[in-house]
Amino acid sequence: MHTYNNKKKGFVILIAVLVAGLMISIGAFIANIAVKELKLSISGRDSQVAFYAADAAMECALYQDLRLEQFSASSTPNTFLALRCNGADVNVELDTDCSNGSICSDNDTGISVFEVSFAANGQSADFSPFARVEVIKDQIGTVNDQTIIRSRGYNVQNFDSPNRVERALEVQY
Repeated sequence: MHTYNNKKKGFVILIAVLVAGLMISIGAFIANIAVKELKLSISGRDSQVAFYAADAAMECALYQDLRLEQFSASSTPNTFLALRCNGADVNVELDTDCSNGSICSDNDTGISVFEVSFAANGQSADFSPFARVEVIKDQIGTVNDQTIIRSRGYNVQNFDSPNRVERALEVQY
């Protein structure tokens, strides 16, 4: 009369398979949440790096303009600019064709553009933070004089990187 025990033999295996399936599902759910949190954390870090690059380059441009008066108020300057930012010499280009959509209209507007790299020692330049700065001086010395400094910071210099983040700051005075 062992018929009672024969009915319970398959029931234990069924419970074990259900519990194992439930544990695997819970593990996959937790792993999915962890991956999403990691992506969000990396995105926040990259955004912060890009913002700090824009901010540091903006501070450099403000110092060079307000303290050293380095930027030209004309599209035909007399001297070539070389600034010192982030411990390195930075060459400044002049935008004379006004192709950047700014307020450039005649000879009394000067647009200076420079880039600052924030590469650490041994870090590849393509994967280091950098910033591009435009200093626009319009009608300096008149009642309507205006200076605009636009700084765009990037977490990496490589334009083809899918994880590239840009943050921008603008100051007018």
